[in-house]
Amino acid sequence: MYGKPDARKRLTALITGASSGLGESMAKNLSRRGHDLILVSENLPELNRVKGEIEALRAGPVTVLAMDLFKQDSAERIFEFCRRRNMPVDILINCAGIFLNIDRELNNIKCVESIINLHVMSLAKLCFLFGGVMMGRKQGYILNVSSIAAEFCDPASLTYGPTKRFILALSEALHCEWKNHNITVTCLTPGGIRTNFFRANDVLLPPVIKYSLIEPDACAEIGINAMFRGKLRITPGIFGKLQSLFLRIVSRPSTYDCIKKSYFSMMSRR
Repeated sequence: MYGKPDARKRLTALITGASSGLGESMAKNLSRRGHDLILVSENLPELNRVKGEIEALRAGPVTVLAMDLFKQDSAERIFEFCRRRNMPVDILINCAGIFLNIDRELNNIKCVESIINLHVMSLAKLCFLFGGVMMGRKQGYILNVSSIAAEFCDPASLTYGPTKRFILALSEALHCEWKNHNITVTCLTPGGIRTNFFRANDVLLPPVIKYSLIEPDACAEIGINAMFRGKLRITPGIFGKLQSLFLRIVSRPSTYDCIKKSYFSMMSRR
């Protein structure tokens, strides 16, 4: 049922979080494959930078949309933007994400609301809004970016892992329900990616992860290939799979107190 789209057919891909990191790599990858792009992020200057770099390679059309996905109506506004401009979305990539450390979670409830709106509400509504149109056309591709953090209790953040777990669970449900409509829904669960994510969010990287980070371009390539092949889930790279296995074994409810003590002890010694 699934497979790579006809190489002669240009599709339109909408990518959230496309102004940097993995989202930027996803955009450039799909552009090299000959697809048109709609890039979404709250950071308009960086979106325009990515657009300029892609267009400099004489790629296809690139449309940018500055949108704050923390807001509850952002998904509807993105959908309406595409509808008004008659831009059918064939590929939806939900890549936008944030990390909250535990201090911010406990001291700023608006931050908790923001991460839930971004990882849960906006992502789910984008899937259903664009997925409904894909069902009518009997074809579509959706790639949702979760994390191996969906699989274990992380003392560094009380919201990141649980909201990423929702993305994984929703993707699994949509994959099962929509496969008979010729829509592939894939969940990407990467380990550590070599971007500015960890430094920007003050996240301590244990040596076992620090020295085995995957490059964002490689992660994007693996995720997009998995989506076009109709896979349910992919954890890129052997090191990503080992990270997932290691953290699931080490970080469990029964070991949480020990892991937390060790983590914050390492943080204090940095």
